[in-house]
Amino acid sequence: MPKQRKLIEPSDFERMRVFRQPISIFLQGEQIGENVIIQSHDDDIVVSTTGEQYVKANCEFLSKR
Repeated sequence: MPKQRKLIEPSDFERMRVFRQPISIFLQGEQIGENVIIQSHDDDIVVSTTGEQYVKANCEFLSKR
């Protein structure tokens, strides 16, 4: 299994968006998104290319290394 790294800083999210790298998203320990590509993000929300919105304060975002 690939090593995963938690996305915390805005630059982490921006890097994943620019390079179109897939991420996994967890809510209260349950995976709610896999291979998600970030379309946009701000201080509060991450929006996927499929239009799903995830609240940064409620979710954990992991990239695959």
